[in-house]
Amino acid sequence: MTDPSIRGAGSVVVLGGRSEREFSVVRDLGYRVVLVDEQVPWHCMPWVDAHLDVDLDDRDAVAEAIRSELGDEAPVAVLTHTEPRLPLMAHLNRLLVDTPRGLDETAAANCRDKWRTRTVLTEAGLPVPRFALATTVEEALTAAEDIGYPVVVKPRDGAGAFGVRCCAGERELREAVAALFAAPAGSLAGALVEEYVDGPEYAVQTVTYESKTSVLSVFRQRMTPPPVFVELGYEHPSGLSDAERDELEQLMRDVLGALSLNDWISHTQIRRGPDGFRVIEVNARRPGGRLVEMTTAVSGVDMTEAVTRQALGLPRPAPAATVAFARYASIVFDTSGTLLYDEVAPEPGAFGPLVEVEVEPGETVRPKEHPNGGVYGRIVVYGDTADELDRAERGVRDALSLQVVFGDGLGPAETDSREFKSCC
Repeated sequence: MTDPSIRGAGSVVVLGGRSEREFSVVRDLGYRVVLVDEQVPWHCMPWVDAHLDVDLDDRDAVAEAIRSELGDEAPVAVLTHTEPRLPLMAHLNRLLVDTPRGLDETAAANCRDKWRTRTVLTEAGLPVPRFALATTVEEALTAAEDIGYPVVVKPRDGAGAFGVRCCAGERELREAVAALFAAPAGSLAGALVEEYVDGPEYAVQTVTYESKTSVLSVFRQRMTPPPVFVELGYEHPSGLSDAERDELEQLMRDVLGALSLNDWISHTQIRRGPDGFRVIEVNARRPGGRLVEMTTAVSGVDMTEAVTRQALGLPRPAPAATVAFARYASIVFDTSGTLLYDEVAPEPGAFGPLVEVEVEPGETVRPKEHPNGGVYGRIVVYGDTADELDRAERGVRDALSLQVVFGDGLGPAETDSREFKSCC
């Protein structure tokens, strides 16, 4: 619902975006939306008031295009939900906005660069895996010898587990680092080599207002075993005891404070190894996939609306109703072939099942560990007990009737039009 007291209050610049919700929440709050992207998709144009095609890697060109569009008007805020554009968002807010709020350039850089994240947290005495930055294969080998195998190789930036691999020895490490350098998954030079922390993983969603952090959700994450990490799903409650949850929440407050993330949202991945919690990644954004909806269901807070209001300097939204149990199950496959399934219509209601398949019937799928495989969709269910979740998920899978037929090489030509193969 539009707030009549602020209708026409100014323009908000949004960098990139593909989801209608990213724009509708701004417009519903009474602001004009200017979408800036490398090439604005046709389907996004009806959702915004103006759109500009600009090279987002050219900061000066982006700033000039915004000034030209708005004339003498300064934007109320520059906003993005796209992780690679967070540093640009912070820069433009400082440059163009009269009263910049939210994520600043220091925090954006601290979270975007995984090497910088670990360096800052290490200097603050906070628990991270042992790590090193390698710019050559030989440097990576030396780092792995110092850290001890197995080690994890990953790009310095990027998301969705692209380019991430666990290496048990020298041969695997050489191959992984060489592949990462040949086709870098991120924009920052070098590869991160870090200790593999063996233990359960948790996805933690937060919102921080004026340096006061609220943990919205802690999900126990299920993943495939090494060497690759494919998300299989998430569970709420996480299974942590009250004492462990308190420890985790204090750790999040310390981590976000050290990274200077004082007024924004975050999605953080943490593992609990033999010696306690270790911070794996801190992302200054909402989670991907449908974890935003799942977080809304268990906390009553919509992270998209919350961060938009923060950028605009508006009061926090009132929490909505919540559920006691939630499950996010990835749609993955163990074999290659042609996928057949039945369409499932969403059920009405705030807590009805959410079903999303990202490929059409008749397209080719690959096993979850395959480089061209991974996650092909997701099922999110809610309930009052774990048994209800089991029944709800089983009902959705029965209705979908997912089948992989023909086998590798006998089906239609392989297609893969998905933007992301992993949510986080």
